[in-house]
Order: sequence, then structure tokens, then C-alpha cells
Amino acid sequence: MSASPEVFPGERQRQITERLAAQGRVIAADLATEFNVSEHSIRRDLGALAAAGLCKRVYGGAISLASDGPITARIEHEPNRKRALGIAAANLIGVGQHVFIDGGSTNLAIARAIDPNIALTITTNAPLIAVELMKLPKVEVILLGGRLSPVAGSAYGFTTIQQLSHFNFDLCFLGACALDAVKGVTAFDMEVAEFKRAVVARSGQVAVAVINAKLASIAHYQVASCEDVGALVVEADAPEDRLQLFRGKVAQIVIAQTS
Repeated sequence: MSASPEVFPGERQRQITERLAAQGRVIAADLATEFNVSEHSIRRDLGALAAAGLCKRVYGGAISLASDGPITARIEHEPNRKRALGIAAANLIGVGQHVFIDGGSTNLAIARAIDPNIALTITTNAPLIAVELMKLPKVEVILLGGRLSPVAGSAYGFTTIQQLSHFNFDLCFLGACALDAVKGVTAFDMEVAEFKRAVVARSGQVAVAVINAKLASIAHYQVASCEDVGALVVEADAPEDRLQLFRGKVAQIVIAQTS
């Protein structure tokens, strides 16, 4: 998409909306250069789009609401891409492990991709994920309780964190609202972030599977550093310039196969 200095704010916002729909995220500095306007003008555009419910502001830019809307809507967003991520992530699981699967539509795809012949114990805080896991004949399923988040489709809060104290996980699949090479894994909700930090503390290895829209973006609350992430699972067409930022920071980058 190219633009000239004569593009007016209304047209500029329309083109930004199209970019969000196609790519899932935009960076303010890149848009300022592309449209030949100041970053202040772009931030004003993004603020107007966020106020209209068309995106969510994050540090340095904005992401599509499809990346962080209600779980019931996100399940239907890019299902083939999430299925490919799920297959790649599920391959990290070893026989006999105790695995934690956090809430989220991509993590639901991981649950659906688990080999039914592997004997495991899996704990989750997401009812939809628990239902999928119950279809696996050799998996013992443990569901944590607590207050449910309509966005993540999972339980969180004091009660849920308290239950975590009874477990030590070999591997956890952590849900990520955003992932940045400097800030690491971040979340939009403070209590959800607190729960995720507690999961990381109880896990031997942390894996994060993310769609392209969440790479190199930042939400409001800190969860974990990149150095805490043992495996980062990304899409087959994840932009190399974004991946390069994570090389040497996360222990392993797993690239999903084309779906």
C-alpha cells in the first residue's frame, strides 16, 4: 500500500484499517514514514480508530481487535493458521509429562493437535480446552476453577492462582496477548498477567505459540521475559525481520509448516 503527502486523515485512517485487517498490526513509526506525516498525526489516527472500536492501541502502534477479542470470535479467526501452529506446538510434548495449557484460541488449537496415543496429565484453566482434552483417551485432565475471562475464555484471579501451588509442570503453553523482543510476553489485563506469571514460576519449560499479528507488539502488563521462553512457535510466513529480533533471546524458535 503506498500513499502520497496529499492523503487526508479520513482516507489515511481507512488505509490503516485495511492494513490492520490484512496484517493484524501496524507500527506508528512505519506509518508516519509511509504517509509522510508526523508520528503524532498517526497516533491521533490510531486513537480515533481505537475509540471507534476498530483496533486496540499498543506500545508503538496498534493491533487488530481480532487478535484480542472474545474467545468465541477468535476461534473462528484464521483457523488454518492456528491449526498449523497447534500441530507444531503439540510436537514439543513428551510422553508422561505434566503439561499446563493456558487459555486462548491458539492454545485451543494445540489441545486439538495432541496425539491421542500419548499418555499425559494436562492441567488447564480453560473450560473449552478441557472439553477438547477429554476426547483424548490417555490424558488425565485437571481443570482449574475461578472467575472466567470472556476474552481468554479461562479462569484467573486469587482462587485460580492458589490452586497452582499444588502443581509443578514440565511444560506450559502460555497464552500471549503480545510478544516483544525487549519486553517479552505481555498481557492486557493486570489480574490475567498475575496468573500467567504464577504459571511461569511453576513450569520447567515455557512455550509460546503466536500468530504474526502478536509478534513485536506490547500490551500493558509484564508476564515473562524472552529469556524465560524455552520455545517460540511461529507461523510459516512469520516476517524474518521480526524473528531476527528474537534470535539469541528465546531458547528455540519453531516454525510451523504451511497449512
